[in-house]
Amino acid sequence: MREVDLRGIDLNLLVLLDALIEHRNVTWAADVMHMSQPAMSRALARLRKLINDPILVRGGDRLIPTPKAIALHPKLKRLLNDITHLVSDASFSPEQLTGCITLAATDHEMIIFLPKLMTLIAQAAPQLDVTVMPLFNIAPEYLHNGSIDLAFGVAQANLPSHLCQEPLYEETYITLMRRQHPAGNCLSLEQFSALNHVQVTATGNSGGSAVDTALDKLGLHRRIVLQLPSFITALAVVATSDLVVTLPASIAKRYAIQHHLMAIATPIDCPPIIHISIWSGVRDADPANQWLRKLVRKAASQVE
Repeated sequence: MREVDLRGIDLNLLVLLDALIEHRNVTWAADVMHMSQPAMSRALARLRKLINDPILVRGGDRLIPTPKAIALHPKLKRLLNDITHLVSDASFSPEQLTGCITLAATDHEMIIFLPKLMTLIAQAAPQLDVTVMPLFNIAPEYLHNGSIDLAFGVAQANLPSHLCQEPLYEETYITLMRRQHPAGNCLSLEQFSALNHVQVTATGNSGGSAVDTALDKLGLHRRIVLQLPSFITALAVVATSDLVVTLPASIAKRYAIQHHLMAIATPIDCPPIIHISIWSGVRDADPANQWLRKLVRKAASQVE
């Protein structure tokens, strides 16, 4: 088989080849392609040289395609159809989605957000499977290279430029302690900082939280007796000890009664928690990713 350099080929000739084989007449093919008969004749000459075949030969008073032209015509049709879909906006139908999408999320989003999102996905794309990975195991490259379709986290200023983010919802902090806690149900700032605390490091980062940053600005400090990655475990520990935990309001309100905990206002002014979705800029215009982000926005609007 001779080697062909595609860089030297006018791919428009393939469209003309299809018309010539289809109509078996140079004049008719020219009319369909809105070009002159001499121009189509020149194109036929170039095609004959390109594929090393006459393509159309005289058979009595008409032209007939050669065996090679007849054999390659179905392949040519499929190729032109594939190219058309490649460069056009193919229709997108969630119902036809199969396979698996991969999300990355903190423990918070898995508890509060994922059930609503899974309901929406099941309704719109029943053949689509979902895998969720812990956010703290995910490097930004995983989003960029397509290993992760969408991630959820807390807004941050140092997000790599090749990633996109969208705010989903905001919330504040609430402090939880066991009922009959000796500190009572109303804490001053000094009482709050003097208690022993549990800190949930949902992103795997053991650095200071927004609460610690706010305390530092006031010259105060709290003791973190226990750090762990799970909100549910933190609630269980606080329910059976004198430790306290400060959590996003959506988690605190949902599980305070279930774990027999008392919810009190956190006596410190902290910036709101801004939950975001994160995706690769490469996927920004992808119809499937856009559809997924639309579902995410809908699920986020239902968070209480």
